[in-house]
Amino acid sequence: MDDQPTAPVPSTSRLVDVQTLTDFLASSSKVPLEQLIKPSSQSYLSILTTYGLQELTAEPTILQTQSHHLTSSLTSLTHTSYPTFLSLHKTTKALTTSLTSLSSSLDALLNSSLPALEESAAGWKDRTESVLKERSKAKVVLEQHEKIRDLLEIPLLIDTCVRNGYFAEALSLVAHAKALAANASTSNKPTPLILSSVLSEVHHSVMQMLLSLLTTLYEPNRKLPALWKAVNFLRKMDVFGPSSPFASAPTHLKGAQTETDSKHIEHFADFISSEEQIALAFLVGRESCLKSTLEPSGSDISRMTNHGELDDREKEDLARYLKKYIDLWREGVYDITTQYSTIFLEKSSSSILQPSTAKPTSPTTPTPSSEPSNHDQEWIQLHALITTYTSRALTVHLLPVLSPSLHLLSLSLLPSLLTQLTYCSTAFARVGLDFRAILSVLFSDAVAEVISKEFKATGVTFESRFKVPSAPGQSQSSREINGARKSKWKQPSKWLVTSGNAALPPVPVTPATPASPSFAQSPPHIPPQILASYPPLAEHTNTILGVLNGLRLLAPTSILPTLARVLDDEVLAKGGQALQAYIKAFLKDWQSMSSGRSDEDDSEVDKEKTVIMAFGQVYFGILVPFIRRALVEGVYAVQLDSTFEGGGQNLPNVVMDWEDFLLEVEDDSGKSEDDS
Repeated sequence: MDDQPTAPVPSTSRLVDVQTLTDFLASSSKVPLEQLIKPSSQSYLSILTTYGLQELTAEPTILQTQSHHLTSSLTSLTHTSYPTFLSLHKTTKALTTSLTSLSSSLDALLNSSLPALEESAAGWKDRTESVLKERSKAKVVLEQHEKIRDLLEIPLLIDTCVRNGYFAEALSLVAHAKALAANASTSNKPTPLILSSVLSEVHHSVMQMLLSLLTTLYEPNRKLPALWKAVNFLRKMDVFGPSSPFASAPTHLKGAQTETDSKHIEHFADFISSEEQIALAFLVGRESCLKSTLEPSGSDISRMTNHGELDDREKEDLARYLKKYIDLWREGVYDITTQYSTIFLEKSSSSILQPSTAKPTSPTTPTPSSEPSNHDQEWIQLHALITTYTSRALTVHLLPVLSPSLHLLSLSLLPSLLTQLTYCSTAFARVGLDFRAILSVLFSDAVAEVISKEFKATGVTFESRFKVPSAPGQSQSSREINGARKSKWKQPSKWLVTSGNAALPPVPVTPATPASPSFAQSPPHIPPQILASYPPLAEHTNTILGVLNGLRLLAPTSILPTLARVLDDEVLAKGGQALQAYIKAFLKDWQSMSSGRSDEDDSEVDKEKTVIMAFGQVYFGILVPFIRRALVEGVYAVQLDSTFEGGGQNLPNVVMDWEDFLLEVEDDSGKSEDDS
């Protein structure tokens, strides 16, 4: 205790400003200024100014002692607590790092995160408002899930019903969808998008249903029940109104721009009722089916008619195709007519025949002029449609096929076709389509053409047998063969007359004219016996009679003048001209050959001359009148006398030329006898 220094006497004197001392110490010592200006250093310097000299002198020793003491204490503490110091150092370093990081985070929080948070919080309402609306909509959708599901299933159900043929159920669903749309429109709110989408799909399904029903009208094998069902559903759909795309104005009203033209178009749209448009769609569909049915047979007929002339087998094939075509046409058109009448006309007529509920007017009350009601007018227009269609079916499908085909057939095939068509016309007469008058004209022309063609062929064959022969390279009427003279003429006694009658050929005793009694009493269908003595005439007669026998099966009276004219001018007149030219040339040649011959040769020449002249007399005196009677009286039972207005103009001239030639021959014969 005695060794301890005495405590200095505190002095009351203290420098308030130690700046001067600080500057002095800084300039006179090695202590840096930064250490001196610290608050602890400044406080110590301020305390030093209060010490006296003794205290100041003792102060270094005290400080040194304290320094040694502190050093030993620190050394001891270091040796004893160095783990603590290490841990403290580590902790202090970590704390410093953490505090630095915290300071940086706090700076970032204050400078960027908090302003961004503030900005986000400010725009939170705007960003969440749309989300809240969507969530609200989703909530409403969830609440109305069952109703929405039922609404969305309507188009699918309609499609299913249409595919399976449940059209009534499909129409009920369509009406339900339209009712929903009507309820939505009455709420003075815009139509919901989902409802608009559903209505669009419903409209598409309705169009599919319409196409399905219209397709039914185009199916060939559909019968009346299916067609009736399709038409009834088309009526229920009401898609053929004035505003329908299927209603169109006439050509001369299309493109109207003025108000007057627009009124005309509206009046026309009102004039064509929905029932008429459905009827037109029905007729168009069934017409398509009829075309597809007739096309195969029609193509076969067209192929054969374009072939030109046909042989017998081809004619039979053509007749078979025509019969099949007529049957198909009859069945198709009759089905369309009866189906149309049942579906449209009976319904309209039943509505017309319903009793009126109007009160009867008194006899004294003037009644307005009776005008057809709407039902009457609609029935008349529907009836006009089927009448127009049947006429068109006749003029478009049947007559254009028959006209070029009938004249290609043989006459034996025409009666069966006429019978078939007559039965067909009789059947159609019950529905108002009697076309027997057209058949009369059509078959009359065909028979006239066929018979005329056969007549001409017969005449050409007969004329070809009487061509005047010629000797090429020689002008003489005979030529030398092995030293003997041989004539170019075939002897008439060898081929114009039978061998038994060659010596004395039979000739008509009296001219066979219509005025002669023997001519009038002979049957018109039995050929005279004298024709059998002349084979060419007999063959020619048989050929013509074969044509006339075929004509008996179908002999229209209207073509008698035509056939008589063809027979006279094309067969008898031309055949007579060819025969007369042949006889003249023969007599001329044989007369030139008779000079310088013996009496035996002259008798041979006279014999041949007698045969050929007798042949000519039988042709003009027997065959010509008989053939004319066979046609006029034998086939048509018309008296062939001076009152008959028919026949050709050339035949009388040819007959007169023959009679003049006979007179010339008789005169020449008389002169020859006188000279002898």
